Amino acid sequence: MKSLLRFIPFLGVALIFKACIAEPIDESITHPETNFNVSELNCTGDLPITRLINNGTITVDLQVVNADGIAEVTITSIDPGVTTSWNEFEEGEVLFAVSNSTPLVNDEKVILEMSTCMGFEIVIGPDNTIESYDTITF
Repeated sequence: MKSLLRFIPFLGVALIFKACIAEPIDESITHPETNFNVSELNCTGDLPITRLINNGTITVDLQVVNADGIAEVTITSIDPGVTTSWNEFEEGEVLFAVSNSTPLVNDEKVILEMSTCMGFEIVIGPDNTIESYDTITF
């Protein structure tokens, strides 16, 4: 809980800076790991999506929980070096929880308001902490 409280102000500032970056409209964003080209999706109300990239040294679990406390996505035993596929879930306020069973390695959680045509990519770094949270709009 302490790391969540410390992360919330950082997330707010990061989202403000992300919103202020101007990018050309015709430039596409490609994710080579999945051949997922965001600009070609032509989103028409698609559900939000998420995935996790584990560049750490331990196995982790990812759970996406909606505001009613219902787990919409549960992926267990994501081994080091694995990138999960994109997973859909319902829009609204969502808790993203990355957990593990290794002593002295903290679990991480973040709450975001997700709407249609949004993606959320979580990258675990070599030190087994969240290296980046990337919100993608398509």
